[in-house]
Amino acid sequence: MKGLKPTGAAAILLLITAPAADAQDKSLNDRAMRMTSRSEAKHVRSRQNLIEILRDQPNFWVELQAIAKRLETEPAWLLNVMASESSFDPKARNGLPGQTATGLLQFIESTARGMGTTTEAIRRMSPVEQLRLVEKYLTPFRGRLNSLADVYLAVFRGAVIDGGDTVVVVDSNKERRIYALNKSLDLNGDGRIVKGELSLTALSVGRFLPAPARTTRVKSGKSNLPAKEGQLPSRSTRSIYIRPAKHQ
Repeated sequence: MKGLKPTGAAAILLLITAPAADAQDKSLNDRAMRMTSRSEAKHVRSRQNLIEILRDQPNFWVELQAIAKRLETEPAWLLNVMASESSFDPKARNGLPGQTATGLLQFIESTARGMGTTTEAIRRMSPVEQLRLVEKYLTPFRGRLNSLADVYLAVFRGAVIDGGDTVVVVDSNKERRIYALNKSLDLNGDGRIVKGELSLTALSVGRFLPAPARTTRVKSGKSNLPAKEGQLPSRSTRSIYIRPAKHQ
């Protein structure tokens, strides 16, 4: 997984913990802080649910790292998308009329049937069993999941679109229904959802980042906590750095 880097949206969120250098940086910082504040309740709920999963099924973390390695992507990005989609609730279901999205990654009924199962069956699966569906779904995109936005795009639209954070994913003038159902992802309200908004949304909820090269400690808040292999801090509301599984 060499060469994979956080997206521009990730860099924006990181400004929260750094002083603004000029007026433009301050504007970005303020926007990131507002986004983080709005997502705080969902972030806390997601972290609590993930801690519960890891307590009951410690193999979830091992399996997640192995899957990320096989998909040639970052486990942190998978975590962020699951946090944003379901708050790590394996029984989560979209409650809107006519919607069937279910589980950790909110698979819809047609997608579930394409993988040989149903949304009802997914809700009965354990988190580890659902991870295997996550891998099955994302395997066609292996080698192209080079950013958080790419991972979210593969889930959100069933495709990976090349380009940076300004690439339009949904245009309200062309896809009114899809836009209406996902209007909350249009962070600046301009009638378009772009790649950067997808990654910023996911990152503001999960707050997991790929570990910097050769980092051996997990950063949590203002302290540096020694990290045991494959272990998440039990309590934190700041970004957590996640190291990929070691290459064999």
